[in-house]
Amino acid sequence: MVGGGGALDERVAAVEAGSDSEASAPRVGALAALRHRAFRRFAAGALLSLTGNWIEAASFGYVVLLLGGSPATLGLIGFLNTIPNLIWGLPAGVLADKYDRRKLLLLFQGANMAVAVLLAVLWQTDSLTVPLMGAIAVVGGSLGTLSFPAFQGMLASTVPRDDLESAVAVNSLFLQLARFVGPAIAGVLLAQGGPTWVFAANAASFVGVLGAVALLPGSKAAARDAMTVIGGSMREAVSYVFSQRSLATLMALTALAGVFGTPPVAFMIPAIARDHLHGGAGTLAALTAGIGFGSVLGSILLVLLAKRPNKGEPVIAGFLVSAVAVAGVGASKIVALSVVLAVIGGIAGVVFVGLSTVVMQSVASDDMRARVTAIWAAAFVGLLPFGGLITAGLAAWLGPGGAVTVDALIMLGGGLVVILRRPEVAWLGCAALPEACVAGTDPVAVAMERPRDPAVSTA
Repeated sequence: MVGGGGALDERVAAVEAGSDSEASAPRVGALAALRHRAFRRFAAGALLSLTGNWIEAASFGYVVLLLGGSPATLGLIGFLNTIPNLIWGLPAGVLADKYDRRKLLLLFQGANMAVAVLLAVLWQTDSLTVPLMGAIAVVGGSLGTLSFPAFQGMLASTVPRDDLESAVAVNSLFLQLARFVGPAIAGVLLAQGGPTWVFAANAASFVGVLGAVALLPGSKAAARDAMTVIGGSMREAVSYVFSQRSLATLMALTALAGVFGTPPVAFMIPAIARDHLHGGAGTLAALTAGIGFGSVLGSILLVLLAKRPNKGEPVIAGFLVSAVAVAGVGASKIVALSVVLAVIGGIAGVVFVGLSTVVMQSVASDDMRARVTAIWAAAFVGLLPFGGLITAGLAAWLGPGGAVTVDALIMLGGGLVVILRRPEVAWLGCAALPEACVAGTDPVAVAMERPRDPAVSTA
């Protein structure tokens, strides 16, 4: 291939030239995004808001059970909360690429803050019901879906492109810290003040992200013909993503995780704690804290893996290990074992989801990044409502433990089929298959193999 050898020569030369400064690479690489004040400010505000979100998320299903809901009801509420991802996911990406992301975030996150206040008032006045929880789940899910691509776009704008992978990885670490701390705070708030305190704490946490976004510059002015822009932009982004086999395969794995891997964790953990492990709020807190602690460990690993040229192998490992761990949680009758499996699943799940996000963010151009991220989110979270319905049906038939086990085994089996049929997913993040990854990790090996090519040896 004309030009391929030259490009590879430059990659090898760059790696060899940089070997003298190898000691400084970790400082500049893994945590490079933290050098930028705009990123630090934005990430700190997001951390506070995400902690509030997880305080509420960890309690939402438990409140449904307190109101008389069943394990199947949790699956239905999950469907209502996530179906907006399928409806609004792709249009949200176009809006974030074509309109001022700062204004979009202020609008949607402000409305989300109002929803949290409404929940606190409804519980305090004894007016909250399961149907109202379902309706609020739809509204909250819609606002979260509309915010996600704009949030990712604003995140990317706080650092130079060279530090984007670091920014995504560090943001994921902060997300998992919130996931770990949030449920622990939720347990204290539930015990001391009940759901009112939980919803009020989430409402207050939005001050962080709203303040951080308000200090950032705007992005783009409004486009003119909105419907034409949205339709054409969606087709362009979908064509771009699915024209690349490795990305299309990643989408297939992501969809499997969204349908069969996420619902057991997102919707069934309260029922697992109460009905399968015969525990209460303490058991729920232990399971959610286990998932959160594993997620923190996984995020630390993610920060280290984000600069790895070949991200395919850890993506595959994360997918398979998380499926096995979730299946084990469904089968386990021992609280301690379930917590250990929750930690393992948290580590593996974050590696899979986090590296997938890094790949999607890094391969896309600046003017298409929000749309590509929205497509990934549609594959992961957009299909989750159907997984919620499937999980709810399985829970009604097999109980929560059986539902979680069956879901995870389907995810595992489907993933193995996809990986065997599309092995190129093992080279995600490489500019070529597999030479660029080899050059990035072992340039000497590539240099030793080059003389075997007659065209190269005679050049």
